[in-house]
Amino acid sequence: MFSACIIVSFLIQRFNWTYLQPSGASLCIGMISGAIINSTMHDKVDRLFMFSPNAFFYGFLPIIIYSAGLNLQRKNFFQDFWTISLFAFVGTVISAFVFGLGTWFLTLIGIISKKHLGSNRFLECLMYGTLISATDPVATLSVFADVKAPPLLYNLVFGESVLNDAVAVVLFRTLEKFYSVDFTIKTFFTVIFQFIGVSIGSMTIGILCALVCAFTTKRLGLNDPGVHVAASYNGTAYTFALLLLDGYFSYVIAENVGCSGIMSIFFTGIGNAHYSYHNVGAEAKVAVFKSFEAIAFLSETFVFAYLGLQVATAPHVFDVGMILFGFPLALASRFANIFPLSKVANEVRTEKIPENIQKMHAACGLRGAVAYALALAMPSTNPSANVRGSPAIETATLVICVISTLGLGGACLPLMQKWKLHDPDDVSHSNAFDRGDYDDDDNDGEIANDPVMRAEMRAIQDAERAAMGGGFNHWSRNFTKVKYFFFDTWDKVEYGFMRPTFGGRPIGGSGGAGGGGVGSGGGGVGVGRAAFSRLQNEDEDEDANATNNTGSDNVELGNPVAFAANAAANK
Repeated sequence: MFSACIIVSFLIQRFNWTYLQPSGASLCIGMISGAIINSTMHDKVDRLFMFSPNAFFYGFLPIIIYSAGLNLQRKNFFQDFWTISLFAFVGTVISAFVFGLGTWFLTLIGIISKKHLGSNRFLECLMYGTLISATDPVATLSVFADVKAPPLLYNLVFGESVLNDAVAVVLFRTLEKFYSVDFTIKTFFTVIFQFIGVSIGSMTIGILCALVCAFTTKRLGLNDPGVHVAASYNGTAYTFALLLLDGYFSYVIAENVGCSGIMSIFFTGIGNAHYSYHNVGAEAKVAVFKSFEAIAFLSETFVFAYLGLQVATAPHVFDVGMILFGFPLALASRFANIFPLSKVANEVRTEKIPENIQKMHAACGLRGAVAYALALAMPSTNPSANVRGSPAIETATLVICVISTLGLGGACLPLMQKWKLHDPDDVSHSNAFDRGDYDDDDNDGEIANDPVMRAEMRAIQDAERAAMGGGFNHWSRNFTKVKYFFFDTWDKVEYGFMRPTFGGRPIGGSGGAGGGGVGSGGGGVGVGRAAFSRLQNEDEDEDANATNNTGSDNVELGNPVAFAANAAANK
């Protein structure tokens, strides 16, 4: 079965079959295999092929999320980080409560049978809504990478789906703690505050673990072991071992202190890609990071195949109300999340989220293994009979996962074509994880810790604000000021302490080097233009960033913002 999934996935991408994705194909192969197994050895099926949440959460999911963090296009991710956080954190809570309250209402009017729920029906409905709110990043992003989705759409869906899984798990476990108590308004605020605390704690653990690994790899000198080494020395193997152990250490620590291992290991991956990557040898930079991609691909394929296997082999309890209204409620909760929050985000964004991207974003709510694994962890509806979880919710969740993966996954390309988001001749919208030679793509436009350059950057920022001020509302201007203040403060810490201590791309450079160097007599113009490019959130040619011309030569004709920035910089 697993070999068939690998071969079919290869054929799909080799011949670019955009209407069936590798995740959907693995799901179908799993269902077919399950049907065959069930017809030949049905007496042993329950014991041999039962889906194990522990194996999923500790064996497969960590490496998938870790690889996503390691191979993340960080510049694109952090450009839209505030909007992504809005969808991932606030949006998940909205989706969970809309779906949960809708399910509870259907229970009150008798469409969903009360016997399929346990003693605390209201909280069970909220927990059901929380697990359904866990969108699957694998299925969605494999579609977007192949059909060349616009960068803004890709960034929003990718960032939301990766963080969304962690947020859903945290919220689910927080609600689970209150299963045996009455749910009141006070309980609601307690849940929200605990949820926020666990999220912050998880990110902190992940970042700290990454810094420990970066400090270790920098001090070990893996990138230059010297000449007096054993003949069997293999720096690539040591690099892989250290990064792998650091990721799992972050995951296990977070899980054991009551935080989210998923969120923790994701930020560990980001931190290791930002710092540890520059402390290892050239061979390890390619081999190790590609190895994590390969392992993550195998894990993803196995998870979807095993999910399909459950369709035919798991014991099912069908609640007609849950089955009929589950997927429509999932779509409704998704719409209640995306459209209102897009309007909120557009109040503070300089680059607005167009309506067609909002529609496509709302249609990308594919559910996967995270939702099903959480469904298995539901409180038992009949503990006296030793019944595991809620069988009716497990079955309904599995149905939603299959419909969304095959239905919405296959509909991605037609919907993108309908809303004019897909141009097969446009090669600029390729968003796959491939980072080429693994250049540190989030560091375009580096600024050395130099007061002169910082003064120039500040002048450019002030001129940009003055040029844009009349076209944006009060919220947008204030948000931009806060964002610039955050960037400035972080740059001082980054170049003054973090990189010298933990590693990273070398600061500064010779004239024109790497597209961000400082020419000897150019007055830091290359850096200034790169900073301006970063603040504008635009991708400019790297060659343009390396120029050593005078400030007057850097004015872009017909661009009043660039003209104002140049004038302020030369003032």
